[in-house]
Amino acid sequence: MSVVDLAILVAYVGAVLTIGFWVKRRASKGLESYFLGGRELPWWMIAMSGSSSYFDITGTMWIVSMFVAYGFNGFWIQWMWGFLIAAFYLAYMGKWIRRSGVITGSEWMVYRFGPSRSGDMARLAYTTFAVLTLTTFIGYTAVGMGKFGGQFLPVKEWLPVLADWSPGNVDRLCAVLIIGVTGAYVVVGGFTGLTIVEFVQTIVLTTGAAMIAVLGFAAFDEQLVSGALTKLAEGADRIVQVNPAQWYSLLPPWRIENQANAYALFGAVVITFLMKGLLLGLSGPEQLYDFQKFLATRSTREASLAGMLWGICHTVRFPMAMAITIMGLVAVAGSTEAGFDAEKVLPYVIAHKLPPVLKGIALAALISAFMATFGAMVNGSASYLIRDIYQRYLNPSASTRHYVRASYLASVLMILIGIAISFMSDSIGTMITWILGFLGSAVLIPNVLRWYWWRVTGYGFAAGMWTGMVLSLIQTAVDGPIARHMGWGQTVPVYYVIPVLASASAIACVAATLLTRPPDMETLTHFYRTTQPAGCWGPVVEHIRQTDPGFRKEPFAADIAALVVGLFWLGAMYVGPSYLVARQWLPAVICAVIVAIGSVVLARGWYRRLESGKSCPANNGAAL
Repeated sequence: MSVVDLAILVAYVGAVLTIGFWVKRRASKGLESYFLGGRELPWWMIAMSGSSSYFDITGTMWIVSMFVAYGFNGFWIQWMWGFLIAAFYLAYMGKWIRRSGVITGSEWMVYRFGPSRSGDMARLAYTTFAVLTLTTFIGYTAVGMGKFGGQFLPVKEWLPVLADWSPGNVDRLCAVLIIGVTGAYVVVGGFTGLTIVEFVQTIVLTTGAAMIAVLGFAAFDEQLVSGALTKLAEGADRIVQVNPAQWYSLLPPWRIENQANAYALFGAVVITFLMKGLLLGLSGPEQLYDFQKFLATRSTREASLAGMLWGICHTVRFPMAMAITIMGLVAVAGSTEAGFDAEKVLPYVIAHKLPPVLKGIALAALISAFMATFGAMVNGSASYLIRDIYQRYLNPSASTRHYVRASYLASVLMILIGIAISFMSDSIGTMITWILGFLGSAVLIPNVLRWYWWRVTGYGFAAGMWTGMVLSLIQTAVDGPIARHMGWGQTVPVYYVIPVLASASAIACVAATLLTRPPDMETLTHFYRTTQPAGCWGPVVEHIRQTDPGFRKEPFAADIAALVVGLFWLGAMYVGPSYLVARQWLPAVICAVIVAIGSVVLARGWYRRLESGKSCPANNGAAL
């Protein structure tokens, strides 16, 4: 790394830390200020912050590895994490979340199921799941930062005593160093500092990503890329898994040639991930910091607008990833290194293919992506620990200053646990598949039912969640032996694991629900009148008609129409620029037409229907 690149990176990180410490005084005003910014931040800043928190460096390294292996069919794999979930946010989920007026997703459980023991069980199950997921996400992020930092930080030169360390241990040390610096601004800044920093990071990230996309477009040579694809699709160590002739196609093959690949039955994998992603959108944010973002908006109108901008700001990630993929294919094909780790293509390209200054800007952009995601994870997990466990069960009468200080300690604790988890695996793909594919699917159905079925109880929700969490943890221990016994290789195919985990959780949720009393009608009525959800709410609707004949619910059909248009609109917005980078003109033009038509339809329908920006006060009633 040149002196200029290092100066750019140091200056940027220094500015980020300055912002974090600058807002420390404001964050200390109280929990709502610390975790939600006092609900005073503009929606566009929250949206840009949310988009930035999705744009993590580890996930981008994984996306690049999927593009390398499967070409444009790698977009189908992104359904595992619901990459088009912003369409659900803009259509209706953002405003549903905001109408609750609570501070955390766990408090929402009591708002939905009531202040009884049933609601308390749902809240505890949700909190446990949130902390489990976010801490494992911190570990997953650390694995990626280790692989990334190992390309740039000359720790062996700084510390000669480490000369005999293995590359894996050096990578872990790099991750600890980077996470330690990032943790400083996260712990002291709270939500306000986090959001302001993420807003700045989104600007830097968008600029850097656009520059990389343009560089990839300029560097594209069809003959060189074709030769690289052919070479890298050969041999036992092949990193290109699809037929090179199909690499640019978005039509998924049912099977791929390499039967040893975990996604060999690719069509079944696509169907599984597509269903999982759509159900994830219907369920709303299961546990992550995105729930907190919408709770921090000032009104339901702003929550919907934030969902729209959230998706738009995330567009640059995919052409940037495609540009790095294209440059990486050519670079790796010309390398003499055997068995190249596809998850290291991104840092390899940044380190060896970008010129000075641009490399510094790219590093600042990617480090900002890491800092945004890492900060959101830490802040989210700490909010659950303090608000939903410590304050509720252990120390309910302490002062505001005490809780804020406890939040600092909780943030540090989450960072340390995440670092420890990162030492358990050195594969980004393995960790993200377990977190989003297996653990996420294991609790998917209870999270869907909470919105659309009046009868589901807090006990039922908790039973489904606990069943899913336990089974997903058991799966990590038995996956290998079962796969080898069945002749599937090292892992059980995802198209078996995900349906089994989701079905078991659904059965537990429905069974426990039918064996317990439904929430009291007062709680259900309050939830329905304020949230205005869709689905099976017949008895509640009938009760409201009898007590308040004048009540009129917002129609859901228009929201569904906006959702359908939004999915195609956002999907084309993500795929089209990637085709442009690869100079595939026809699909790029088709995507541009879809975006243009979708924009007109959404402007004339969805945007005009947005309700007036009437602020929703925080819900401080007995339900909390």
